[in-house]
Amino acid sequence: MKIVKFRTSTGDQWGVLEKETIRSIEGSPFDDINLGGEIHSLNDVTLLAPISPLNKVPAIAANYGERDDRDGPGIFMKQPGTYQRHEGNIVFPRSCKKVIHEAEVGIVISKVARHVDEKEALDYVLGYTCVNDVSARETVDISSYPERPEIGAGITMRWKHYDTFCPIGPHIETEISDPGNLDIECLVNGKISASGNTRDMLFSIPKLVSWVSEVMTLYPGDIIPSGCPETAEINIGDRVEVKVEKIGSLVNTVIGDY
Repeated sequence: MKIVKFRTSTGDQWGVLEKETIRSIEGSPFDDINLGGEIHSLNDVTLLAPISPLNKVPAIAANYGERDDRDGPGIFMKQPGTYQRHEGNIVFPRSCKKVIHEAEVGIVISKVARHVDEKEALDYVLGYTCVNDVSARETVDISSYPERPEIGAGITMRWKHYDTFCPIGPHIETEISDPGNLDIECLVNGKISASGNTRDMLFSIPKLVSWVSEVMTLYPGDIIPSGCPETAEINIGDRVEVKVEKIGSLVNTVIGDY
């Protein structure tokens, strides 16, 4: 099942994507899904990021590469202003020199989760979506801006938190039996810029859900981006596509902050 959040002339709502149409959901997709009678053409609506601004995005750091002695991965947050829809624009901040893409699988939480055992973690997952954890990595280091010391380093708060720096979508895919074996690609202007597979994650999806739930209570609709295998720079004018096997493609264009 492909769950979407969409906008019509009468407001925002949730629905289920069925080929080129969307059938409205009565209530929330995080309760028992009850399909309504209203059907919309995909061409007549605007798809939104499948998340509420009230939900949080605790993202995973350094989950690919060489294994080390860590018990679990790093966690950082993406603020609600970063959430962007499929076909929305990524804004290249005017205070930045370099911006990178990070193509990831997003884990969508289905019910309240706290101190979840790893063996039971998938019971708390509604489905999966595409996420682009856009980052301005050089802002971590003040030496990148010797001519502008007033910018400051800002550690991770700035480089991950610029508005539009977390495109999500285009939908939530609920029917994935093995999330531990999904191909991930990021294409920039139609050319593969990065690729990988979730089987190469240092910490599995059940481990991530359990790990984050030890730190904070997870609520229905929260999304955990699971880390990216590779990154590369993106620039103004680029069309960036995050492509995840069995989920689909999340496409955004980079524009200037004018």
